[in-house]
Amino acid sequence: AERPEIDRWILSELNSLIKNVDEAYQDYEPTRAGRLIADFTNEHLSNWYVRLSRRRFWKGEYTNDKVSAYQTLYRCLDTIARISSPIAPFFMDRLFLDLNSITRLDNSVSVHLTDFPVVENEMIDKQLEERMQLAQQISSMVLSLRKKTNIRVRQPLQKIMLPVSDSRIKDQLDKVSNLILSEVNVKEIEYLSESA
Repeated sequence: AERPEIDRWILSELNSLIKNVDEAYQDYEPTRAGRLIADFTNEHLSNWYVRLSRRRFWKGEYTNDKVSAYQTLYRCLDTIARISSPIAPFFMDRLFLDLNSITRLDNSVSVHLTDFPVVENEMIDKQLEERMQLAQQISSMVLSLRKKTNIRVRQPLQKIMLPVSDSRIKDQLDKVSNLILSEVNVKEIEYLSESA
């Protein structure tokens, strides 16, 4: 409960991933499992969580926020090693052993001797996942518009105008507006509705 929202989001996505990958393995679809893991690792963990948490990892003091960032990243990498081990056995064993050699949290001598992670349903927050997905999509669109018009991200812009179809989406966007604004270097968001 004390974790920052971005940590709670990636852990929610991680538990959704465990559930979906487990279902793919149960259906004998390792290709689908691999794609789910790759999408999570590329889109959510690397391109969003690690990039947005960079300052948390590198700033000087060893605060609760920094500890939370490291523990969350460790948990994601450890879980990825465990759920990916059936389809990438050697690399995931190396990843698991490297992680475990530092923490000694698991007594297993191989990732293949560990249990498959169990979904913690109480950690899945679909509202939070939806919010972050909106933030990712809007940031991506704004950044691609900047690139198309040759306006660098370093140059701040006054505002972006977003069409919203209902109040629920507007509420979700309000909760991640600071994240979007900092990501795309814009000062404010103006919402456009059909009535406006």
